[in-house]
Amino acid sequence: MTSTQQRPTAVDTTSLAARLGQAAMAIVLAIVSVLLLVTTHRFELTVLGVDLPAGLLLGAVFQAVVCLFLWSATGTRFPLLVLGSLWGLLAGPFLGEGAGGGVLLPAEIAGQGQFSGWIVQGIGILIPFALALVITVAGRGRSRAR
Repeated sequence: MTSTQQRPTAVDTTSLAARLGQAAMAIVLAIVSVLLLVTTHRFELTVLGVDLPAGLLLGAVFQAVVCLFLWSATGTRFPLLVLGSLWGLLAGPFLGEGAGGGVLLPAEIAGQGQFSGWIVQGIGILIPFALALVITVAGRGRSRAR
């Protein structure tokens, strides 16, 4: 008697082709993430008289979802590291000096310091590395429990 159930096949995550595919996914999503965070970071929503930084919250949620997607789609931390590493490089052109000061993330407006630009960079760079760290620690904790 033969079984109709097939054994699950292991997915290759370490070959050159797999790594290039993972990097390509991370690059595309890094471009989308930078454009989203840089363009929406100053958006505020007033709820019951309180100004909520909706753009920063949207960006943080988007970055976390992108990281979880990359990890679940590939089963490896590599695209998270690519995303976090590329994020600062891709955001760099928006951080430079323009004719009127900072391009999209000014350091100050009318003499008042603007910290949302630093927060945007923190969201874009730290979330991927933080999630990679959590995955690493959780994986080691699981392997020790066995």
